[in-house]
Amino acid sequence: MFRSAQGVEGARHSITDYAVISTAGQKAAWVALKPETGRMHQLRFHMLEMNTSILGDFKYQSRREVPQGLAPGMHLHARSLIIPRQTGKPIKIVAPLPPHMKQTFESLGFLEQEAGKDPLAPFI
Repeated sequence: MFRSAQGVEGARHSITDYAVISTAGQKAAWVALKPETGRMHQLRFHMLEMNTSILGDFKYQSRREVPQGLAPGMHLHARSLIIPRQTGKPIKIVAPLPPHMKQTFESLGFLEQEAGKDPLAPFI
């Protein structure tokens, strides 16, 4: 779990749960993120605070060396969204990885099956 409350006036407390799904040596990691609060840029900021910015994020970029030869584009993907309802079961939407992330996963040796069928499984 990562918590932050920036020392900037007006900043608000935020919480993100995270779990490492897989690693590619010391080059990269596939991380599942679950925001407990809903702050703008929260996931991007928390990853930067841990010095592990999201691949392709040029606004919140750490000083770590970026692996070369990977697909361009932001590698942040909303795999699952759960919408609560007043009556009935919540609506659950699951989206496949975009093509640029599939290409990068293949290059790094990540297997989609590693995350499991349930997007929330890493947090249970």
